[in-house]
Amino acid sequence: MWFDPATVRTVRDAFPEWAAFVFAFFSYLGSVWFVAPAVVLAFYFGPRDRFASWIGIVMGAYAIMVGTKGYFEVDRPGVGPAIAPETLPVGIQHVYAPLVEVSSTSFPSGHAMAGTAIWTMLALETDVGTRRLRLAGGAVLIVAIAVSRIAVGLHYPIDVVAGVAVALAYLVVILWLRERVRAERDARAATEAVFVAVAAVSFASFLVGGRVDAAALFGGSLGCLLAWRYAPPPREPWSFEPRRLGHGLLGIAALATGAAVILVVERTVVWFGLGLFAGALTVGLPRIAEVAVGEADARAGVVD
Repeated sequence: MWFDPATVRTVRDAFPEWAAFVFAFFSYLGSVWFVAPAVVLAFYFGPRDRFASWIGIVMGAYAIMVGTKGYFEVDRPGVGPAIAPETLPVGIQHVYAPLVEVSSTSFPSGHAMAGTAIWTMLALETDVGTRRLRLAGGAVLIVAIAVSRIAVGLHYPIDVVAGVAVALAYLVVILWLRERVRAERDARAATEAVFVAVAAVSFASFLVGGRVDAAALFGGSLGCLLAWRYAPPPREPWSFEPRRLGHGLLGIAALATGAAVILVVERTVVWFGLGLFAGALTVGLPRIAEVAVGEADARAGVVD
């Protein structure tokens, strides 16, 4: 009953065929291709003491997800979306296919977990509109992401229900830890505590599930921790000027390059090493850029 492909097919067929594109879009809002850049750019261009911990919080959600997926190893429903990617023009196919074709195991839904984590954090800790409106909007998007994963034929209902529930439980614990450390010490120590906790969760995830992406998350959390402690970023966020936008895109490009490498290499040590580098670069880039900009301005001053 819990893992019945007929249920997934019924949900998919309850919507018109064109809705597959709508569901693909909502799937994107819970995918790593949206969540990771959104959190990193928020850290670069928003209040650092607020958004630095988000990096760790999202990584922790992914760590729990890969650990549980590796432990349970539930196969996908094998239903597929209403519109098959191969029937579309090549340009659209390359955008659409990654959102509706996945080869990993099914339980729990990673999109539901990551989507719950990011949209709950956006509702709780941003300043757009009222808190009630943000919470309502976040809830609608979380439900839409969860339903989309069933409607594109990739998940059983129990997958997304478990994903949302586990993510919410995780957020309660990690936010409690962060706020307790913040009350006893300060915001910088609270973020450090988040990175330490996520490193522990990622290591446990690797031991339980044995997946190489858990090793990457373990390395990433350690890299973030080391950069946060020994190369702390300036407190002032970047402004939206061309030079700073270029720095932000450089950080995203470096992460994308690392992701491309680990997709074709299955060695645990490589995933761990690239995770360590990516974490250190992500958190350390504002400090590196600050030094580089200062030196460039100094040279320009000498020339003038």
